[in-house]
Amino acid sequence: MRITRRLLLATPALLATRANAQAPLDIKVSLAAPFDGSNAAFFLAEERGWYAEAGLRPQFDSSGGSGEAVTRVGSGSYDFGIGDINVLLEFNAKNPASAARCVYMVYYRSPLSAASFTRAGIDSAAKLAGKRIGAALTDGAYRIFPAFAAVAGIDASTIRWQYGDLRLREAFLLRGDADAILGFDSTMYFGLTRAGAKPEDIRFTYFADAGLPLYGNGILASKRMLEGNPEAVRRFTAASARGWQAAMAEPAAAIAALRKRQSLTDVPLETEKLRWLITKQLTTEESRADGLGGVRADRFSESVATVSRAFGLATPLAPGDVFDPAFLPSAEIRRIPT
Repeated sequence: MRITRRLLLATPALLATRANAQAPLDIKVSLAAPFDGSNAAFFLAEERGWYAEAGLRPQFDSSGGSGEAVTRVGSGSYDFGIGDINVLLEFNAKNPASAARCVYMVYYRSPLSAASFTRAGIDSAAKLAGKRIGAALTDGAYRIFPAFAAVAGIDASTIRWQYGDLRLREAFLLRGDADAILGFDSTMYFGLTRAGAKPEDIRFTYFADAGLPLYGNGILASKRMLEGNPEAVRRFTAASARGWQAAMAEPAAAIAALRKRQSLTDVPLETEKLRWLITKQLTTEESRADGLGGVRADRFSESVATVSRAFGLATPLAPGDVFDPAFLPSAEIRRIPT
């Protein structure tokens, strides 16, 4: 997909007024994956000085998945993160005193899925029953699987789990130790094809297709930051939004920024991964119309109610307990480049 640049990346007045009037605020940010194309936008924003303009000095750390990222932000050990909003819902329901919030939606179509090879015959969610499934305990797909199973009518007790590190998950499938693996479609696809799997042999069973109207990853802010420094939340969100907008307009520049952080980056593969995310997760009819960052009230309310029921929450959460639109930046830097 070719994306041409538009004049949408001018410094917002909010950030321009920050200058260097005081020492930058050190913040800790948890990513939801190792350093790869899925988080290159943050490194592009950093390289272009947008966090510095906002008076922030972020420390970006990789993680073992959305589960770990959400726990880090929810515990307050990290100020911000990027993670699956549905994992956040579960965390907030169990830990209301330390509940974090999603302040900017990034993935408008959830990439959560089960990947299998054609030979396994898994052509529907129901076919996952009784199968050996590989997963990482800290990954969002594993944490959300009970909700998916409940909606899809899968008896989760029949699943034979194969647990391992997020970075080794694809090996389960390649070695034949699992019939399917759970994760983000792009992460699994590129991990499998890099290891020699044929694209035409890979099949995805998406959680969203079973009836979960899910959003995906968004920018998360800790309760401590939301209550103690809401202005920093606004500035971090705006600078990150500029990074995502720029990455959509210039994927190659985003991957170049990633490579400066991770010298062993496979540039062609990570560029293709970022383009995958742009076309399949970020760009939808909804985000084209509304811009990135927000959620539609009707869809999100249905999602929260459905996931709350599937998790068996005694008291279902309200949408405002998970997503807070008060920190969204201007429409100019939320608009998708064309």
